[in-house]
Amino acid sequence: MLFDATLTELADHGYTALTMGGIAARARTGKASLYSRWASKRELLCAALVSAVPPLPAPNARRSARENLLGVLTAHRDLLAGKTGFPGLNVIAQLLHEPALRAIFVDSVIRPRLTVIDSILRTAVEQGEIDSASVTPWSVEIGPALISQHFILTGRAPTRRELILILDTVMRPRAVEPTADR
Repeated sequence: MLFDATLTELADHGYTALTMGGIAARARTGKASLYSRWASKRELLCAALVSAVPPLPAPNARRSARENLLGVLTAHRDLLAGKTGFPGLNVIAQLLHEPALRAIFVDSVIRPRLTVIDSILRTAVEQGEIDSASVTPWSVEIGPALISQHFILTGRAPTRRELILILDTVMRPRAVEPTADR
């Protein structure tokens, strides 16, 4: 309830206008109870953000790497679109100038997604779905980066079709070797 109130206040008023008094009023509690646990709005917001990060879909061994990667990219899109309990990109953009808040976003949202994407791509290499040379730090980062760029350039979330185009950029199928009888 308290973290929900914090994130709702953030979404309604922005980081600059976020106050402990506003959060307390929305949560129907006193400011003293907030200050007894958190020294500042930044500390409270950090705790609220960490609590709101939704779990990532775990890769499923019965699915192809493309299906698993599409699941992660879809989850990332939904998070940035504000379809989860985590604030959307329009709110997160206000926080990136605060080192502690940016670190929460990077450590709780971005890095875990990059770790899962790297794992999915390495599994795809092991299973012969893609060439090992195609897995680079850039190939791991490009999917989430393109989703963020799409939001910035268009002001909207990528559609499923656009996510598939992003997926095609991240995970190019292994080139088919020509056969001798062709």
